[in-house]
Parts: sequence; structure tokens; C-alpha cells
Amino acid sequence: MHTLLVVLHVLAVVICVGPAMLLPWLGERALRERDGDRVHRAGRRTMLFNALTLAAALFGALATVTSDRYSFADAWLVIAATLYAVAVVNGAAVVPGVLARAGKELQDGHGVMDGELLEQHRGRLLALAGLNLVFYTAVVVLMAWRPGA
Repeated sequence: MHTLLVVLHVLAVVICVGPAMLLPWLGERALRERDGDRVHRAGRRTMLFNALTLAAALFGALATVTSDRYSFADAWLVIAATLYAVAVVNGAAVVPGVLARAGKELQDGHGVMDGELLEQHRGRLLALAGLNLVFYTAVVVLMAWRPGA
């Protein structure tokens, strides 16, 4: 049973975390191109894939419960879970919010947006997307490396 849960955990991570990390960058590209509809779609998809990472977390938690080797008290697991929680909140709520605001402003302005406002949205989006990339990368590294395990 443990092996099956680990396989499901890894499969869910591969399917969900990659898009969750990379979709905000498609939103940034659409923002640069001033395409409000694509910005909105990128925000919805970013929210969806970050929410779907909860399935990977569930399988990971079940794999830990059924493991004889790992425990929720392991420092690397506590750190990874904390980074994951921050990443999933950022990716499922904050980043999509930025994309939704920018997309709405573009749609309301029919693709016209002040250059300074556009750069503010881009800067905020790039910073938050970059943080998510770092957080998810750190989680993946900790899960693969398992220091001290």
C-alpha cells in the first residue's frame, strides 16, 4: 500500500506542480501582449493547478503515515510542508488575484493600459510567480534529497 501511495504522490506532483509553477509566466506574457482574456484564463488555470497540488499533498501525507522510515517529525518534512503551504496559498489566491485585476483592467480598457500601471502589475506578478517557483523548487528538492533521512 505504501508503494502505491508514493507512486500516486509522485504522479500527482508531476502532473500538478509543474503547471502550477509555470502558468503564471503565461499570464505575464499575455499581460505584456495586453490580452485581458488570456490573462484571466492564466489566472484561473494557475488557481486550479495550485489547488490540485492538494491531491499530491494528500497522497504524500498518506504515504508518510504508512511509512516505517519517515515521520511528520522529520525536520526536512516540516520545512517542506511549511514551504508548500506558503506556495499553495500564494499560487491559489494571491497570484490569481493579481492576474484577475490586471485582466479586468485590460478588458475594461479594451487592451489599453497605462504603461506605468502595466509595469506595476508585471512587477508584482513576476515577484509572486518567482517566489512560487522558489518555494515549489525547494519543496521538490527537500522531498527528493530528504536530508538526515
